Amino acid sequence: MPIVRLDEPTIRRIAAGEVVERPASVVKELVENALDAGARTIRVEIAAGGRELIRVLDDGCGIPPEELPLAVERHSTSKLQRFEDLARLSSYGFRGEALAAISAVSDFELASRVPGASHGARLRVRFGKPGRVEPVGMPPGTTVTVRDLFATVPARRRFLRQDTTETAYIQRALTALALAHPEVRVELVVDGRTVLATPGRGHLLDALVAVFGADVAAQIVPIEPDGDREVIVHGAIGLPSVSRANRQSLFLLVNGRWIESRSLVAAIEQAFHTLLMVGRYPIGVVAVALPPDRVDVNVHPTKREVRFADERAVAAAVHDAVRRTLLAHLPDRPPPRVTFDPLTPPVVERRLLVADPSRAPAPIATAPAEPARSETREAGDDRTGSRLPVLRVLGQLRQSYIIAEGPDGMYLVDQHAAHERILLERLLDELATRGVERQRLLQPLVLELSPEQCAACERYASELAELGWEIELFGVASVAVRAVPAVVQRNIERVLVAVLDELASGGRATTPLERIAISTACHAAIRAGQELTLSEMRDLIRQLEQCRAPNACGHGRPTVVHLSTEDLERHFGRR
Repeated sequence: MPIVRLDEPTIRRIAAGEVVERPASVVKELVENALDAGARTIRVEIAAGGRELIRVLDDGCGIPPEELPLAVERHSTSKLQRFEDLARLSSYGFRGEALAAISAVSDFELASRVPGASHGARLRVRFGKPGRVEPVGMPPGTTVTVRDLFATVPARRRFLRQDTTETAYIQRALTALALAHPEVRVELVVDGRTVLATPGRGHLLDALVAVFGADVAAQIVPIEPDGDREVIVHGAIGLPSVSRANRQSLFLLVNGRWIESRSLVAAIEQAFHTLLMVGRYPIGVVAVALPPDRVDVNVHPTKREVRFADERAVAAAVHDAVRRTLLAHLPDRPPPRVTFDPLTPPVVERRLLVADPSRAPAPIATAPAEPARSETREAGDDRTGSRLPVLRVLGQLRQSYIIAEGPDGMYLVDQHAAHERILLERLLDELATRGVERQRLLQPLVLELSPEQCAACERYASELAELGWEIELFGVASVAVRAVPAVVQRNIERVLVAVLDELASGGRATTPLERIAISTACHAAIRAGQELTLSEMRDLIRQLEQCRAPNACGHGRPTVVHLSTEDLERHFGRR
């Protein structure tokens, strides 16, 4: 094919694809423009996940009427005059591409009024074709309205996800910007309902309460900056008690700019080493301040990533600041204890059934190598093991593992994974027969949720109800819990939040119903580090013996480690 020069509409749409990936990209660019304009109040309205409507209103400095046509042209900006200014950037938008890119792939309207003017002006651009500037009555500030995003780019529109998912992306982007600027009042309205509203009083704690709720925000502690470093780290980090099942509630800021950085996330997670269980992630907002010439923000079209002059030094500063904060707020842990079953003659003689004659032995049946075609796979069942034999409890190790003796050696049982398997099979059995047993609360429990959690709660309302959760929307970002599955005996808030987090992140299961069952069982189960009495351990082991798939929890983690008599004898040189 011969080399040809692309026409201007094609060039605009290709360039728009670099800047505008999805509706959340539009919201991020428009809100950053509002912040650069000195806005103190920003309101974002969306419909259908941003496909049908995105409207951003601010009370910033506005744009004069004669500059409106220039504002929607490529590479036009008020924040950069020469190339050397890139080394001293302190504003968000500097490429001059955002409005041009957005207006090329949408029905776009820009209205603005500068302070002191008697009226404002409006410019409409339909998919890259600008109209005339017209006068309009409006308060000082700027309003940008985006309709029918990607209507002329069907390939891009087709690859957008469901409305609730796109809404969650928008909520996260706006949440990050609200936490970066607690002095600005930020409001998000989704399909006519307000889901986020920060007071804009300048205190990070106020913004954290608006985003995470008062109960969670009370467990988020400030990071005190260390003035001796060139890299200053501040913000707030959640204690291990408010961890999440994904990384969506951890926000990174560099010189006030929301970014993504694998190295900084890894540094934060390393600071939580030994403090969080596997599969749990911290929450909070970690802000880094350093000289502008030590960070390059011009390495990604959407400014989502940055490059540091000394990435290791920045990561080390983040790790040290987070670790220092955690150690200052966490109580000393008690030393681990080991409890033992008292020795009796049957124990010495290893007469397992005589030691506890009330327990009938469970059949030791090996699972078939290839299950029948009609057999359905159970959650977390890898079909690689058999039912457990009758076990005799000997004691508890580190308040996490139950030591037991079987007919052929020693068994170590993870008490949390074992209880999770027991509760999961109970939930699935109830679901398949008479329906999940639930317990109604005497008074509704009102919980404040994050935007992602609210979206998951709305999207999976029917599945949650089927698994025993009776939840109603209550207020801006709150829900009222009226009933819970009977397996949830304590910590209702923690269990529900964990379930919603796993739903928002996708989870491991194949269906939402299975995902809710696995997550409910996991977070309702007893925890590692919880001391159990001998009777409690015996009861737990007895229930595990009756499970159809006792060798793994719903997430696939093993419940039992078996050391046969031959293994023990080889280890001690007896064979």
